[in-house]
Amino acid sequence: MSALLSHRLLPYCFILAAGIIWGSTFSLALIATADGTHAVTLTAWQVILTSFLFILICLWVRKPVFVLRHLHIYCILAGLGIILPDLLYYSAAPHLSAGILSITVSTVPMFTYALMWLLRFEGLVWRRALGIVLGMVSILLLVVPDHGFASEDANIWVLVVVICALCYAIENVYLGEGIEEEINILELLSGSNMVAAIVISTAMWGLGYDVPAAWFFTSSAGALFGIAISSTVAYLMFFYTIQKFGSVFASQVAYLVTISGVIWGIVIFSEQHTVWVWISIVVLIAGLALVSPRTKRGNTRDSKPGRSGGQDPSFS
Repeated sequence: MSALLSHRLLPYCFILAAGIIWGSTFSLALIATADGTHAVTLTAWQVILTSFLFILICLWVRKPVFVLRHLHIYCILAGLGIILPDLLYYSAAPHLSAGILSITVSTVPMFTYALMWLLRFEGLVWRRALGIVLGMVSILLLVVPDHGFASEDANIWVLVVVICALCYAIENVYLGEGIEEEINILELLSGSNMVAAIVISTAMWGLGYDVPAAWFFTSSAGALFGIAISSTVAYLMFFYTIQKFGSVFASQVAYLVTISGVIWGIVIFSEQHTVWVWISIVVLIAGLALVSPRTKRGNTRDSKPGRSGGQDPSFS
């Protein structure tokens, strides 16, 4: 087993698998929203399942599940990285394709570096600044040309998903600069998801968005549970890669998520994209290459996925 874990191809297998799994969650999101289930309901049940999974993982590896003195951190992460972006994401998903979703969410690294620079946590590096510009160009290529979207207000929903990416970027900056590095990342995931589950499930039942028992046997529920399980598994693989092979190497999964998200949409929904979308993908990948992090080996914060319980793998 030790020989297998030390094989030189192992890190590539990990980021490839994580990228493919994470990329599939964009298509799963379209399935989950296809029957018109409210975004509050989808967010609530996804977070409930995700928090349960992370609690089990923490107990398995003997890490704290919840530390009361870190409650304020959990609340910030729950709001910025889970509740708000998930609600916006599930609201936008019915109006966009899986490919467009994967491209838009993958702008998180650009926003992260831009915020780090604006807050003076990092100096201006022209190569990375150019990456930010290319990220913005990739979004404009989705919004300005006519792509023949089924939804007449699809361009507005693209911008909504951009807000999701901005939320993840703010969360990334907070994780990197606002909390002590000694806090275990699994504890943060468990605690923040628990807080999010309590808040959003209370809102779901209070607003009357709960669903009958029969809903849990629908394709929408199945896709939702698939999102929670897939993103949890992919995150653990990603986190292991950071620990063993470094955050700079692990951050390359961002390319794979974008590409696999587009491919999953083509395979599952036979999505067809205009030339502008393909140009947007190329521009985005170029931007990601320029904004790639310059972090020390083993740093587990700088490349942390911003979405602990959902589709989006976001990297700083």
